[in-house]
Amino acid sequence: GDSVYDYCWYPLMSSADPLTCCFLSSSKDHPIHMWDAYDGSLRASYIPRNHLDELTAAYALAFDPTGSRIYCGFERAVRVFDVTRPGCVCTTRPTCPTRRSRNGQRGVISCLDFAPDYSGLFAAGSFGGTTGLYVENDPKMITQLEGHTGGVTQVRFSHDGLYLFTAARCDDDIVLWDVRSTCRELGRFSRRSRGNQRIGFDLSADSRGLVSASQDGRVLAFDCTD
Repeated sequence: GDSVYDYCWYPLMSSADPLTCCFLSSSKDHPIHMWDAYDGSLRASYIPRNHLDELTAAYALAFDPTGSRIYCGFERAVRVFDVTRPGCVCTTRPTCPTRRSRNGQRGVISCLDFAPDYSGLFAAGSFGGTTGLYVENDPKMITQLEGHTGGVTQVRFSHDGLYLFTAARCDDDIVLWDVRSTCRELGRFSRRSRGNQRIGFDLSADSRGLVSASQDGRVLAFDCTD
């Protein structure tokens, strides 16, 4: 098969309810597929198309917290599918008016994450090196965070939705942002990331601990309360 760009689990998954046990994947030259987590069967496909009516793959995937909508990252746009309507129908939310425009968030939307507090707030990282904050019910960007030297590869909200962690390729720092009102940078956590591949990180359930891979072969653990 072709390279997998992204995947994500259904946010309300419960092993006690087999219907909720599913996940999404997106890969080069393929639609977005929803898979059954138990038997690996294909449940549904969501088919993004470009202005030439050609299939175009999503670079990033995220369910909204209710699990009813699928948000997908593309060049200068986020597209939204209704989970109950497989096929081609979707809503497009441009992040930048045109390729040459200096307004908005430029580049491929490479990663997405929703605040878990059901506020509708979500973050979109771009290979252009920025992270945009948006809300579901308003197409306009709230603010743009700039602090990385490379394309953003991962965004992750804290468990309470008050803070945001971002990481980028060719950039050693994971940046912690206060997204309550000031959107200011609060700190940085360093691990080696000098190439173009995604170096992943994760948070503990209470967001006090941060664990990250490192290009030098180590797994690093940080205390986010320091």
